[in-house]
Amino acid sequence: MSLAGIERQLQQKSGSKKAVSPRWNPINSFFLIVSLIILGISSFLIASYILSLVSSIVSSSVTSPTSIPWIENKSDCQDTNRTWRDDKCWDYEHSSMF
Repeated sequence: MSLAGIERQLQQKSGSKKAVSPRWNPINSFFLIVSLIILGISSFLIASYILSLVSSIVSSSVTSPTSIPWIENKSDCQDTNRTWRDDKCWDYEHSSMF
């Protein structure tokens, strides 16, 4: 075997080592961890925004009038910004979620 043949074999071996580089080196692992953290935080923020939006829609649209049994006279009822009707104090902003 000649010296040129040995050099070619060494170049092929060193070239093949570069082609089979490990995928899980520290830099790739760092980027994967950072990406997962960013994905988790953004998912949490989007989910909390959607939940607060749904909650505000539900609470604002669903109100039902109810009588307040512990208020027994007109003046006490009107002092609490409610409506006196049929000898009862009515709250028209009462949420059914309460």
